[in-house]
Amino acid sequence: MEDILLEMDRILRPEGAVIFRDEVDVLVKVRKMVGGMRWDTKMVDHEDGPLVPEKILVAVKQYWVGNSTSAQ
Repeated sequence: MEDILLEMDRILRPEGAVIFRDEVDVLVKVRKMVGGMRWDTKMVDHEDGPLVPEKILVAVKQYWVGNSTSAQ
């Protein structure tokens, strides 16, 4: 799963979104990984209601620039 998410991070442009649809335990793992890649996430219930074990995770890649250090 990590390799796929890293490749998605490489391909996806900033402000691009990915929609994941799976069981809650899988989405919690995905949310933790993409959070480390500085993506914003939001988990929502399945369209059939909150009692369905399948949920939807929307992740948006943010634009960020690392701190520049001046070596003088």
